Amino acid sequence: MPHSPKTKLLIIIVAVVVFIGTIVGGLTAIGVTAKKMADGKSNYYVASNDTLTAIALSSDHSVTFMSIEAAMFSVDVSKNEAKAMLSFGLNGNLNSLNSNVTVAQQSSLYHQSTYNINLTIGNQVISWPAGRPLISQAITLVIQGDINTYPYDTLSVGYTIYGSYGLPGRPAQPLAINLIQDGRPTGFNIDYAAYIDHSEDALPNTEIYAVGNIARTSTIKAIAVFIALLMWGLALACAVFTACLFVFEKKAEPPFLAFHIALLFAMPGVRNAMPLAPPVGCLVDQMVLVWVMMILALCVLAQFGKLITQISEGGYAKLGLTKETKPAPTA
Repeated sequence: MPHSPKTKLLIIIVAVVVFIGTIVGGLTAIGVTAKKMADGKSNYYVASNDTLTAIALSSDHSVTFMSIEAAMFSVDVSKNEAKAMLSFGLNGNLNSLNSNVTVAQQSSLYHQSTYNINLTIGNQVISWPAGRPLISQAITLVIQGDINTYPYDTLSVGYTIYGSYGLPGRPAQPLAINLIQDGRPTGFNIDYAAYIDHSEDALPNTEIYAVGNIARTSTIKAIAVFIALLMWGLALACAVFTACLFVFEKKAEPPFLAFHIALLFAMPGVRNAMPLAPPVGCLVDQMVLVWVMMILALCVLAQFGKLITQISEGGYAKLGLTKETKPAPTA
């Protein structure tokens, strides 16, 4: 018994709602699972010395050291660069407010010191003459790792930080540092760690090696995999459609051929729609883009051949050049 138009409309609406609900439920499950897996396994805020952090927060100036907060705000995989914003704080005698020497305060937002301070972070050197405010600065770090396994690639940044301070005209001495690492750029999870040099000839907290292990978020991985499956699905659907033209002896139509050609040249753009994808040439291109474009190209060539055959047969018929059929022999 055929369904009425209202019944068909109701069935379609229910199917659409169920489909959307399935997608939303799946994405929610992915998000909840990722959060549970991340709890307790990733460090998004790490201090090299918790004791110095507590001292700085309690405004205890009995200990002399510099606090540095390195907040990662950008990860550019295509350039192999990560950027972090450095904010500086001074504790104890380093802070001009705790010094017996009178220094004109040039800023109420940034700390100043009566000492000359030199700081080395990776391959960059920052210097502040006595009395100059310690204004926040951005640094560029080099990303290490193999991006060819996108979206499951694991990258890292690492840098050494140390410094010295001293009064003008006097020998400098090692600078005690408390490094705080944080920041989660869009699309990336970063697990921070800090290692202090505990060798016998090193003073406490004067040399720190900072590390950040970078991985894609679950959302980025899910979208990239979805786009890859979509590309494969379109290519296989086109292959089945082209095969049906030959199996069931259907005609090749120019609109269908035009759609296949457009889809063929659109695939690189679909691939580039993968979020935060590296340049073309990684593993996902070998597993998806190359094979998908090859399948679509074969479909286009097959349909072209069938269309040319149809046109040529029609031309022969108009010219009267069709093959003559021989009469069957009589008994």
